[in-house]
Amino acid sequence: MIWVINAKVLENYKVFVEFNDGLSGIIDFRNILENDTRLNIRELLDLDKFKSCHVDYDTLCWSNGVDFAPEYLYEQVNKNKQVA
Repeated sequence: MIWVINAKVLENYKVFVEFNDGLSGIIDFRNILENDTRLNIRELLDLDKFKSCHVDYDTLCWSNGVDFAPEYLYEQVNKNKQVA
Protein backbone atom coordinates (compact mmCIF):
# COMPACT_ATOMS: atom_id res chain seq x y z
CA MET A 1 0.00 0.00 0.00
CA ILE A 2 1.34 3.42 -1.00
CA TRP A 3 0.89 6.59 1.03
CA VAL A 4 2.31 10.08 1.20
CA ILE A 5 4.58 10.73 4.17
CA ASN A 6 5.72 14.27 3.40
CA ALA A 7 5.01 17.12 1.00
CA LYS A 8 6.32 20.59 0.39
CA VAL A 9 4.63 23.19 -1.77
CA LEU A 10 7.05 24.75 -4.25
CA GLU A 11 6.43 27.59 -6.68
CA ASN A 12 4.08 27.58 -9.68
CA TYR A 13 1.69 24.80 -8.61
CA LYS A 14 4.45 22.28 -7.92
CA VAL A 15 4.62 20.02 -4.90
CA PHE A 16 7.54 17.85 -3.79
CA VAL A 17 6.06 14.57 -2.53
CA GLU A 18 7.65 11.69 -0.59
CA PHE A 19 6.10 8.23 -0.35
CA ASN A 20 6.47 5.49 2.23
CA ASP A 21 8.47 3.26 -0.14
CA GLY A 22 11.20 5.87 -0.65
CA LEU A 23 10.02 7.26 -3.99
CA SER A 24 9.95 11.04 -4.12
CA GLY A 25 9.56 13.66 -6.78
CA ILE A 26 7.85 16.80 -7.96
CA ILE A 27 4.30 16.93 -9.27
CA ASP A 28 3.29 19.91 -11.40
CA PHE A 29 -0.40 20.44 -10.72
CA ARG A 30 -0.93 23.30 -13.21
CA ASN A 31 -2.25 21.12 -16.07
CA ILE A 32 -4.19 18.93 -13.67
CA LEU A 33 -6.00 21.95 -12.23
CA GLU A 34 -6.52 23.71 -15.54
CA ASN A 35 -7.97 20.64 -17.25
CA ASP A 36 -10.39 19.64 -14.50
CA THR A 37 -13.87 21.13 -14.75
CA ARG A 38 -14.85 20.61 -11.10
CA LEU A 39 -15.13 23.98 -9.38
CA ASN A 40 -13.49 22.91 -6.11
CA ILE A 41 -10.41 21.75 -8.01
CA ARG A 42 -10.28 24.82 -10.26
CA GLU A 43 -10.41 26.95 -7.08
CA LEU A 44 -6.85 25.79 -6.44
CA LEU A 45 -5.63 27.86 -9.39
CA ASP A 46 -5.66 30.65 -6.80
CA LEU A 47 -2.09 30.26 -5.54
CA ASP A 48 -3.04 31.27 -1.99
CA LYS A 49 -5.57 28.41 -1.89
CA PHE A 50 -3.12 26.03 -3.57
CA LYS A 51 -0.55 26.75 -0.87
CA SER A 52 -2.94 25.31 1.75
CA CYS A 53 -1.74 21.85 0.62
CA HIS A 54 -0.91 19.48 3.46
CA VAL A 55 -0.60 15.75 4.18
CA ASP A 56 -3.64 14.24 5.84
CA TYR A 57 -5.07 10.72 5.71
CA ASP A 58 -1.86 9.60 3.96
CA THR A 59 -2.36 11.85 0.92
CA LEU A 60 -2.33 15.47 -0.24
CA CYS A 61 -5.29 17.53 0.91
CA TRP A 62 -6.30 21.16 0.61
CA SER A 63 -8.32 23.39 2.90
CA ASN A 64 -11.29 23.39 0.48
CA GLY A 65 -11.69 19.60 0.79
CA VAL A 66 -9.85 18.51 -2.37
CA ASP A 67 -7.59 15.50 -2.11
CA PHE A 68 -5.91 13.16 -4.56
CA ALA A 69 -5.50 9.41 -4.11
CA PRO A 70 -1.94 8.46 -3.17
CA GLU A 71 -1.88 5.97 -6.04
CA TYR A 72 -2.63 8.77 -8.52
CA LEU A 73 0.10 10.95 -7.03
CA TYR A 74 2.55 8.03 -7.17
CA GLU A 75 1.71 7.52 -10.84
CA GLN A 76 2.35 11.23 -11.52
CA VAL A 77 5.78 11.11 -9.86
CA ASN A 78 6.71 7.95 -11.80
CA LYS A 79 5.53 9.50 -15.06
CA ASN A 80 7.64 12.62 -14.42
CA LYS A 81 10.72 10.50 -13.64
CA GLN A 82 10.36 8.61 -16.94
CA VAL A 83 10.20 11.88 -18.91
CA ALA A 84 13.26 13.39 -17.19
